[in-house]
Amino acid sequence: MRARRLFTTLLVTASLATGLATGAAAEPQAAPLTNASAVTSNADGRLEVFGRGTDGALWHRWQTAPNNGWSAWASLGGYFTQTPAVGRNADGRLEVFVVGGDNALWHIWQTAPNGGWSAWAGLGGGLTSAPAVGRNADGRLEVFAKGTDNALWHLWQTAPNNGWSGWAGLGGVITTAPSVGQNADGRLEVFARGSDNALWHIWQTAPNSGWSAWAGLGGGLTSVTAVGRNQDGRLEVFVRGTDNALYHQWQLTPNGNWSGWYGLGGGLSSGLAVANNADGRLEVFGRGNDDALWHIWQTTPNGGWSGWASLGGGISSETAVGRNQDGRLELFARGLDNALWHQWQTAPNNGWSAWASLGGQLTLS
Repeated sequence: MRARRLFTTLLVTASLATGLATGAAAEPQAAPLTNASAVTSNADGRLEVFGRGTDGALWHRWQTAPNNGWSAWASLGGYFTQTPAVGRNADGRLEVFVVGGDNALWHIWQTAPNGGWSAWAGLGGGLTSAPAVGRNADGRLEVFAKGTDNALWHLWQTAPNNGWSGWAGLGGVITTAPSVGQNADGRLEVFARGSDNALWHIWQTAPNSGWSAWAGLGGGLTSVTAVGRNQDGRLEVFVRGTDNALYHQWQLTPNGNWSGWYGLGGGLSSGLAVANNADGRLEVFGRGNDDALWHIWQTTPNGGWSGWASLGGGISSETAVGRNQDGRLELFARGLDNALWHQWQTAPNNGWSAWASLGGQLTLS
């Protein structure tokens, strides 16, 4: 991949026609979301889900107590065109990043841990993919996205919890949104599909700063990369191949070199989600050709995989996965009725509930 020219940062300060509107709308019981595209945990352990409404605004719903109970849908306003990304600041406050109607990056953040939200603010840029957010070893958030030149661009907090750099280019020619993982030593590593349909990656040369050149990991991808981290700290990446099966590749040692590609079978019709169980075992989720949710998991931490198993349901979106305060995984997806549905482990590491509806009328963007 070759280096690309810098693009012009477009720092836009207002709103309605080309950017984001501020303020919260009155909450309808059936929230019109596009998908359950981002889920994370508050500082107190309560899960919170974010998605794009049919009005183009950001909508969210949250657990009313750790591990259980859900609020009604509420709007955070704004207008955006790509899947949102959510990160958690060093002080525990959630921060959400979106690409606005002006193709710039916008963000909104909790004014205190666990609740209260700022107005929208613009961070400029010219972006053509959904953003991805990582957290540096020192706690500073860093955001990555594909630019109009098909290169990777990033910007970062200048101090934990506050202040932002300008945009900087990391070169490359990428054809998907980026995905970001954090190595065992704290260095961020970014993955994306190249123009050759192979997986490419770039990484920090030291925790918190400095970047390598791009390097290829081979393969033939038809999805955005899902990045997980094993219990022993080794990164592992998962993609859908040209045959719609699941493929994975992993670091041979923490922070180190990579294995070749290996197939895990399956017949997938969407992108992937990966999460760590309470005992550290990775588990991967994807929509099957039958529109049910399927999963496969490590049989022991750091290695060995089960066969595929169905979790049933009829879903029409990619899956978002979060982990409850007690360690139980919880899944979110759009159903065939366009409502938001969820399913959760009945105990940490094992056992699943039936699907249950969280309402809403979800449509694809």
